[in-house]
Amino acid sequence: MKLIRILAMAGAAAVLAAASVVAVAAPASAAGTTYYVDAVAGSDTAAGTSTATAWKSLTKVSATTFAAGDSILFKRGQSWAGQLHPLGSGTSGNPITIGAFGSGNRPKIDGGALTGGYGTGAAVYLSNQSYWTIDNLEIVNNSGTDNFGGLDQPTWGEHRDGILVNNSSGAVVSGITITNNWVHDVNGCFHCNGIDAHGNGGILVIAQGSNDSFAGVTIASNTVEALGRTGIGFWDISYYSWDETVVDAAKLSTGVVVQDNVVKTIDSDGIVVYGSKGAMLQRNIVGDAGQKTIEHSSEPSAAGLWPTRGMDAVVQFNEVYGTLKQGTDGQGFDVDLASINTKVQYNYSHDNEGGFLLMMGGYSSNLVVRDNLSVNDGWGGEKGIFTFSYGVQENTHIYNNTVYIPSGSTAKPIFCDGCDGTTPGTYTFRNNIIENHGSGDYLYPNTAGAVFDYNVFYGNHPSTEPADAHKLTTNPLLVSPTGAAPYGIASVAGYKIGSTSPAKSSGTVIDDNGVRDYFGNARGVTTAPSRGFHEAATITEPATLADWAWDWSKTSAHSANARIDVSTPLANMGGDQSRFARTNDSAGSITWDFAGMKNFSAKVYQFWTNSTYLTWSSSPDGVTWTTVPSTKTTAVATANGWSTVTFTNTSTLPTGTRYLRANLAASTSWAVEIGKVIITK
Repeated sequence: MKLIRILAMAGAAAVLAAASVVAVAAPASAAGTTYYVDAVAGSDTAAGTSTATAWKSLTKVSATTFAAGDSILFKRGQSWAGQLHPLGSGTSGNPITIGAFGSGNRPKIDGGALTGGYGTGAAVYLSNQSYWTIDNLEIVNNSGTDNFGGLDQPTWGEHRDGILVNNSSGAVVSGITITNNWVHDVNGCFHCNGIDAHGNGGILVIAQGSNDSFAGVTIASNTVEALGRTGIGFWDISYYSWDETVVDAAKLSTGVVVQDNVVKTIDSDGIVVYGSKGAMLQRNIVGDAGQKTIEHSSEPSAAGLWPTRGMDAVVQFNEVYGTLKQGTDGQGFDVDLASINTKVQYNYSHDNEGGFLLMMGGYSSNLVVRDNLSVNDGWGGEKGIFTFSYGVQENTHIYNNTVYIPSGSTAKPIFCDGCDGTTPGTYTFRNNIIENHGSGDYLYPNTAGAVFDYNVFYGNHPSTEPADAHKLTTNPLLVSPTGAAPYGIASVAGYKIGSTSPAKSSGTVIDDNGVRDYFGNARGVTTAPSRGFHEAATITEPATLADWAWDWSKTSAHSANARIDVSTPLANMGGDQSRFARTNDSAGSITWDFAGMKNFSAKVYQFWTNSTYLTWSSSPDGVTWTTVPSTKTTAVATANGWSTVTFTNTSTLPTGTRYLRANLAASTSWAVEIGKVIITK
């Protein structure tokens, strides 16, 4: 039961409280006023502006409207019961800060006696307020009752949170920072009265209405444990269509960063970010999520860490372990519905019952999964290390990952939930190491767009193992692997490949490969990489400018009619997600500045084989231009009448060359696009 578990945590809680940093928080701005709160010696009739004239209660603080630059400091070693809900907003550069003064344990806010409900059930609450920092508090919120709810129960559960930041303003709320807090023992609901269950638990930031969003939310260096339903959640439901499948980029929240948090022993999801553009989820530790489910509840499943309904999320340098499969899921990581342009990289996943990664196929695209390590995941046997669910995220690329499945495991290396041979979607699976000492088989989406190449499949070889023209089945010679996964993202050297491994320098070059491996070793742009998450070779290449046409950052100039094209179907472009193109049929150009360049190559997509649509020029100064003799490879068909060629210079560029220019002739604008451009010295 929940209460039993909370009692068991008491000893650990005392240790964490005693280890709190002794410090006095400084005012956020010289222009602001610092207010002090002392539960023992304070008085609500005092000025509150010094330790000798401190206020006493949460009631006083919550009835006060604060100004930009103000600080509200609670005395360490003391506790307050009720809700902390101060008023007012700060400004950019002058936030209002909630913090601590004195020595001893963090000041404690206990919301256990609060009536549950959205807002009313939060121990610390902000609503429609910008530029706030919440720092160095201990927060609990346990009503001592069964608050889970369930479809087969006569009552709903009520919304409870440690920290809740709400936006129902019809506008953007900016500048929310939540750092260095210890949030624990919150009995949130699974089947909740009037709100999605994902949106309650430890630390929640929620945008409610169709025009509500956030700009700049940082949740960092917090410890969140022994609570439910969700550990840390950012939940912006303002942007989507009624069926939650169409991402409206203009309504997404921006600047969401969730990093350096420790989240453990959570009833359901560890960390979730919903409805954000460019979210960064990094350097978090999530342990033992999915500890509970409620029979017939509306949200029974869980994953350790996941983004959903958003764009351009980066999930990196996280460790997730011990997630349980309650009803379904149970993966360490999940890239869920309507996720566009997501990167999952440099993570360590181990001992998660449902596997390493769930990839929800619905309405998602452009997923990159690279340089991750999975050890003893999928031990429940029902799911896969990599699980595709109800389709394939269009243009998924899974490469340079290492998977270790120990003896006795029934984990499936790859699994497809709800898929069959007609499942649409394109994906590649390359340069991975699968060391499989278990008995699980493969069930993967066998689509026409699937590519398996240059992988290592070592150990047991079920008949369902994918065909791979360049597979290795010999021992990859991991240094010292063990089925008992170590803890700590930096403790995995035993899963590197040895210096004589056949996986060393035997992979295939992958465009936009992230430049580095899990350990920070360089990966080459043109040199064959090692297979798996460890680059065992020392890469020595000429100085290189590599432009994958994601934006204009690698170029020095372009014509007014040049544009970035990310349109589909990507099959026409060989899966290339972004290309340089034109807005009209007039001539156009793109220029790169790389002093001392000697050679270049450019991948080009064409609808016909006209030999004059693209030429190249070089210059030492950007004024005097010389035509560069070039050649192109034989066209290789992609799809729907399109093909791809690669242009290269036929002789070394003149000494002193600084600029390279692509000249697109006046012609049908949509019929030629430029993809990857590599320039070397």
